[in-house]
Amino acid sequence: MKSPYQVMTSVLSNYQPSPEEKLTVNSFFLCRYLSNNPMAIHIGNAFNRYYSLIPVNIQYDMAKQLLKGKIKFIQFPKKIKNDDVIITNISKYYKVNLDTAREYIAFMDNTERERMKNIYNTA
Repeated sequence: MKSPYQVMTSVLSNYQPSPEEKLTVNSFFLCRYLSNNPMAIHIGNAFNRYYSLIPVNIQYDMAKQLLKGKIKFIQFPKKIKNDDVIITNISKYYKVNLDTAREYIAFMDNTERERMKNIYNTA
């Protein structure tokens, strides 16, 4: 028996999971997985909107039929590495604690992060 993650990602392959395996898939993670591809985001959005009305095994079957052969691979989203210097500079600049600075960094793009990294460099 495959893990729930392997069953969920098999939505793009020829593997046919058993009905019991389909029930191990988490609807939220299926929607999150599908939303990482522009061609599948609408499917994930529909499942997310009606997750309580559509059983997870039906969600899996619908996604498998709708995406058959259109998408070969969906990348797992990369983690953003938070630099301690950036977080301390954000904390200093905005006069907030480190936990709040970690929340702020999630909303910053790369250019803003780079600016915060170099904001207190006097050299």
